[in-house]
Amino acid sequence: MSIFPAISVIALLALLPALLRLRSSEALGAREFSIACALSAIAMPLLLAATSLHVPLVAMPGYAALIAAFCALLFGLRRLMDARISTGACAALTSAAAAAGFLIGLSGQDSFGGRMIVITGCGAAFLVVIGLPSLDGRAKDNPTFRAAVIGLLTIAFAGLVNAVGSTPETSLGLTAFPAFIFEFSLAFLQIVFLPALFVSMILTIENRVIAGLRTMLARDPLTGAMSRRALIEDGERALADCLGHQRPAAFLQLDLDYFKQINDHYGHACGDMALSHFVETVSVFLDGLGIFGRIGGEEFGILLPDHTEEQAAAVAEAICRTVRDTPVGRAHQRIRLTVSIGIAAAAPGDTIMDVMIRADLALYDSKADGRDRCSIAKHRQIDASARALAAAAAQLRQAGFVQQEQLRQTA
Repeated sequence: MSIFPAISVIALLALLPALLRLRSSEALGAREFSIACALSAIAMPLLLAATSLHVPLVAMPGYAALIAAFCALLFGLRRLMDARISTGACAALTSAAAAAGFLIGLSGQDSFGGRMIVITGCGAAFLVVIGLPSLDGRAKDNPTFRAAVIGLLTIAFAGLVNAVGSTPETSLGLTAFPAFIFEFSLAFLQIVFLPALFVSMILTIENRVIAGLRTMLARDPLTGAMSRRALIEDGERALADCLGHQRPAAFLQLDLDYFKQINDHYGHACGDMALSHFVETVSVFLDGLGIFGRIGGEEFGILLPDHTEEQAAAVAEAICRTVRDTPVGRAHQRIRLTVSIGIAAAAPGDTIMDVMIRADLALYDSKADGRDRCSIAKHRQIDASARALAAAAAQLRQAGFVQQEQLRQTA
């Protein structure tokens, strides 16, 4: 008996702990993939031993475990891709693939049908292994992509069922080029396919987890607005693009008025609701017009690409009016919100921090003038000391914001 099938089984057993560590991600199908990997590790040595040692009775539990493994794989894919496949459909696909592999295998491995299902199954297996991790992030919501993955995996499984009952020596009577293709496909399905498939599943799950973490880092967990870091990073790129092409840009610094009084009078839960309501109101108003994020606490920022100072001022006035006219709360308890805004137009050579500092200074003017209004930044030169003071103030605000979040979560 060749050592290569043993390597395949060892690889499956080595991958099983990695899948088990991911099993907490039940929505991603890790539990089902773990079951499929364990069943495959049981099935493959039984089937290969039955073929090599000519003990047909050993093949029966091997085929049963392999069919159960494929069914578990389909259930895992259903979770991973959020595919609308019923349990009956999964069972039907499993049965159809197994039946196709068995029936074509009865005609002999040197038959045209036997060779073609092995070769076709190898091609389908290769496409799934390579394509799923690389395309999942871009096409996971595409029904055609989901159907293609499940269809290709079904073809690959039919080829695998046929291949595990074959030995490479059966093809020696073929001509050189078809023999090479068949030998390669047979070896791939018997030795490489299942370990590579589970590596592909692990990579796909990890890609999903990493993408989810990136989304969490880029979004404020309470309001759903962009985080301060994401706002600065995306804003810096958009601002550089505008200035590089000599297009205008402006930044709005927004601060909810008397927010501490809302927390003190109505409670932090109501304050959280007010923040979420404010973000929803402004997001609906902007409708993709600018880059909107939460800087910290009740302070927010908006970068407006392709907006002059006058156009940004008109947007700010409209935001003030919209927030003022959209109170938060239920009919018996409506809380009127207002917002103060500082406006700064970008100048050549500015960074996102430069316009944020000027907008922040303009925001203080709005607060000093009575709140619920907009102020345009004076054309100040932002030097190193101003940047250092702004950074220190941002750190203090962020520290206070973190402390408020901790108190809110423990309350």
